[in-house]
Amino acid sequence: MTFFYGDSNADPHPDLFSTPIGKEITKLTGVKLKIEYLAGQDEATKIGLMLASGDLPDLIHGHQEHGKLIEAGVLVPLDNYIRKYGKYCKQIYSAKDLKRLRQKDGKIYFLSPYRNEITPDLKPDGFWLPIDLLEKAKWPKVRYWEDYQQLIRDYVKKNPTIEGKPTIGFTFITESWRFFTLTNPPSYLMGYQNDGDVIVDPKTYEAKVYATMEESKRYYKDLNKMWKEGLIDKEVFVQNYDTYLSKIAQGRVVGFYDQWWQFGYDAEASLRNAKKYNRMHISFPVVYKGVQRAKYLMIQPIGARDGISITKKCKDPVTAFKFLDTLCSLEAQKLMYWGIKGVDCSVDKNGKMYLTDKQRKQREDPVYRKKQGLGYWWVFPHAYLKLQDGNYREPGFDPEYVYKNFTPAEKKVLAAYKAKYFLQPPFTDPPLETPYGFAWEINIPADKTQVTIAQQKMTEVQRKYLPQLVMAKTDADFERIWKEYVQAFEKTNYKVYEQFKTEMIRWRVKNWN
Repeated sequence: MTFFYGDSNADPHPDLFSTPIGKEITKLTGVKLKIEYLAGQDEATKIGLMLASGDLPDLIHGHQEHGKLIEAGVLVPLDNYIRKYGKYCKQIYSAKDLKRLRQKDGKIYFLSPYRNEITPDLKPDGFWLPIDLLEKAKWPKVRYWEDYQQLIRDYVKKNPTIEGKPTIGFTFITESWRFFTLTNPPSYLMGYQNDGDVIVDPKTYEAKVYATMEESKRYYKDLNKMWKEGLIDKEVFVQNYDTYLSKIAQGRVVGFYDQWWQFGYDAEASLRNAKKYNRMHISFPVVYKGVQRAKYLMIQPIGARDGISITKKCKDPVTAFKFLDTLCSLEAQKLMYWGIKGVDCSVDKNGKMYLTDKQRKQREDPVYRKKQGLGYWWVFPHAYLKLQDGNYREPGFDPEYVYKNFTPAEKKVLAAYKAKYFLQPPFTDPPLETPYGFAWEINIPADKTQVTIAQQKMTEVQRKYLPQLVMAKTDADFERIWKEYVQAFEKTNYKVYEQFKTEMIRWRVKNWN
């Protein structure tokens, strides 16, 4: 059976189902998957070519382009299969979960891997600072944007170089879709959750594009000031993703806004492995003064944009669904997330799963993980937080394991701020549940061409003018460029985009809750 994994962020495995864990999964399910990963193309191009040629695998995960697969009518509705054969999936997906997976036509086309647990191993989105800065500043309160900037200024002045290389006061990544690290921050600073390029009124659920709001202007004006002071990386608008990661991994980047998944498993892990613990970064929920609550961390039990689907090219959809359903079983979940009992994990007399020191070290070794097939199963259906027998879905969700696995420097930070984990204040505000998920995960249907064109034009305008604003030579230049930017943005027809997002958000609120 074939499977296309279309996430450009995925870590490809050369032959997952030939690993020890993969072989055990095959014994359990009777299926051996041949997996194709995205390579050499972006997600939109690859999915477009697949649809044009009709050359589709048995199973598919289209990631950001999954909506196009649904619109094209090439996916098998799963409702009847869930009803007839969903022995295990209904154990880990609640009735409310399944309700949220229904599309506007009332059908379910995929099982989502996005469970969005609030777990003790989590480091929330936010504005990041190195532990060394926090310690030398005597564990300051990091709450307001103005104070955050000043902490960077003071630190760079005292530490102009780090290990012989120039200190980078602030950075971001603008390559391709990662441009969000430049465009998203104003919404957080205003006290809104991450809804992509809109902010949403929590009472009326009206979506508004914030790209030209005064709060956004304030952010870019401050970045311009930092640029003129030499605090922002001069390569920031030309560096690629690998270069961005390498600079963080060198330990010489002081401040940046980002989401943990984008740099934590690479750059931050490199700092940890090199035992440069004080160069590791901690996030804070930075907001503008006057904002009462930050919303960097929100509760959403299930993501409803994409997941694994069965295509209509699959000759045996019943077997394909039973495969997915069996992966939801307790035995399969333990194999995928804990590994093989006695080799990758252990179980005490009360049935609680745990790791010995040897197993923990194995788990941290990327070579071992690849050889064993450990840590490559996230895209497949999985339980929310805990398994059917009460064990945590994976070791990283167990508070005891998580705290033990923190570095000495991280434990020092927690002690200084009187917290047990990084998902507690002052590292994040207590999370609220979002009744509609996130606006960024709402796909634009193919027949909504005006909305698609408006979004494309909005992005084009931002890509043209935001670098100019950040790099403006004088305040007068900044004001002139801002005026040109606003005038250009007004011509994008962004109101159509706002109307579409508002309509879909209100539909979700009505049909999900």
